Amino acid sequence: MTIVAREHVERSLRASHLFVGVEGDTCASLADHAVSRRYKRGEYVWHEGEEASWMAVISSGLIKIVQRGSGAIVALLGPHETFGEIAIVGEIPYTADAIAATRHVELLCLDAQSVRTAMDTRPPFARAIERTLVAHGRSLQDKIQIMSAGSVERRLAALIRHLLARFGDELEDGSEIVPVTLSRAELASLVGATIETTIRTMSRWHKEGLVSTLPEGFVVHDMARLLELAGGDAA
Repeated sequence: MTIVAREHVERSLRASHLFVGVEGDTCASLADHAVSRRYKRGEYVWHEGEEASWMAVISSGLIKIVQRGSGAIVALLGPHETFGEIAIVGEIPYTADAIAATRHVELLCLDAQSVRTAMDTRPPFARAIERTLVAHGRSLQDKIQIMSAGSVERRLAALIRHLLARFGDELEDGSEIVPVTLSRAELASLVGATIETTIRTMSRWHKEGLVSTLPEGFVVHDMARLLELAGGDAA
């Protein structure tokens, strides 16, 4: 647990997707019950089956949501996004493991009871929570579309296109970077492929000058070709 200035906590909450359109005093009230926590890559935020005692707003870094039984990555979440609210609203244990996916992750953790009280007493906040649940549903639909895109190559292209749309940035030479560090095993999990096939595809792309892998993520050198492989325009 890390003690940080209340102004930083409130500013980070206001920057999150959750608090768009929510009254300022709601944010200020919840900031009083927020705690900052920091994690390193691979550390568990929580485990599937644990009592849902808090939800999180991501200040920096990426979180992966993983089904324990299958090891499948069901979601990747980044700055200003939230997770854990499904368990809090449903008053059920956490339904999957939450794991830090980048070198450094900072979360603002909101106590479950404070969130439920705010939902009961502040309708705009309740509607904001509903919007985040809908957004999580859309993310699941995006994953289904990626998994059903066709060949492994097409699925990988669709995944990278999706990550570009969410987290991508343009480099000085016109190429685009996905600042998301994923192992070949994680890529395989995200597209429902074997590690061997994923390695072969990424190696071929590297040789063809389509996509290269850096310590900080993936660089797409030929966007037109990637979109062609993915089967359409950028989302």
